[in-house]
Amino acid sequence: MKTFPELTLQTIVQRNPKLIANQMDGEIVMMSIDNGEYYGLDEIGSRIWELMEMPISIAKLTDTLLVEFEVDRDECLSDTIDFLKDLQEKNLLLINE
Repeated sequence: MKTFPELTLQTIVQRNPKLIANQMDGEIVMMSIDNGEYYGLDEIGSRIWELMEMPISIAKLTDTLLVEFEVDRDECLSDTIDFLKDLQEKNLLLINE
């Protein structure tokens, strides 16, 4: 099983540029040529994907989401990190160290 670096507020993330992504009805649909799979993101996942166009810290990412969505800070951070871990496991996310 592959291990990944721990994601913290200081971690800089960026979407994997090798993916083909398009917006459909306000949500992002992606295809990974490496994985041969399609992925669909809901509204919040799509917003996170948009924010990761350029490298961004998880702290800045969650701060932006807190302004745009009605959510508790701890819940936002937990859900965002869980989402990013999922992207990381599918090789849809780059970590800039």
